[in-house]
Amino acid sequence: MEHWALSLPDVDATPETAYGPLTDEEERQLTEAHRAVDNRRTAQWMLGFSLEVVRRRRLHRGDGTRTWDQYLTQEHDVSTSEADRLQKTWRLAQAVQTELGRPVPDSHLRKLQTYAERTSDEQAARDYTALYWAHQQEGRRLVATQIQHRVTKAVEAAKGVSDPTERTRAVAAAWAHAPEELMAPAPVPEQRTGEANDSPPTDPVYAALRQLQAARAAIERAAGSEGARRTRTGEEAQCQQDTIRRIGRALSKVKVAGDLIEDAEVVEG
Repeated sequence: MEHWALSLPDVDATPETAYGPLTDEEERQLTEAHRAVDNRRTAQWMLGFSLEVVRRRRLHRGDGTRTWDQYLTQEHDVSTSEADRLQKTWRLAQAVQTELGRPVPDSHLRKLQTYAERTSDEQAARDYTALYWAHQQEGRRLVATQIQHRVTKAVEAAKGVSDPTERTRAVAAAWAHAPEELMAPAPVPEQRTGEANDSPPTDPVYAALRQLQAARAAIERAAGSEGARRTRTGEEAQCQQDTIRRIGRALSKVKVAGDLIEDAEVVEG
């Protein structure tokens, strides 16, 4: 890996040795790490393209006796269903990467596929890219559950529309005007046999985040109040702004523990 600009430190960084804004060297290391993730995602859809080439040209047969399933197991160690999914989604993944300028996380791709099937890969790529940049401009992350929310609303809006062209338009219009779901519904934990269900039905983190969102909305309304602005001194405004920033920095350091979930990815700028 000598050609790779990413390297492990001699000694792990600690809060005492690594704090504050990233240095230029740290920014370079982070960029390189993100590039590795992007390369992995690009390789994923390129695998789907390659598998389709092998299948449609029957290159899998080898000496003439090897089946498609045998080829997948021997050469790639993937199941037939996973190979089918990769072949089904690579065009959408390529379209999004072309439009966005970076590969899409697999979890986002899975949620977006239904929308692409109702419209087109190109339409889905354009709409996803617009949604991504809208979140970036607001300083928010785009997560797979938000994509699922829009896709569900878009598909529901087209029910009963028989004309294919009109149905596609209805789906695209519903996507564009779907209300934003800031937080995904919290899953209800399964109750074990013989165990009393004393825990609340929702994750308390979600409840706290909803309160935080409400507080943010209240602060934005108060900050934009014309009456309060007239009486607020410059010194008071600066003090309030500094407090908001301190709270933001403190919240960014909160770590949420949980079980590792496959493909629980987000897009970050």
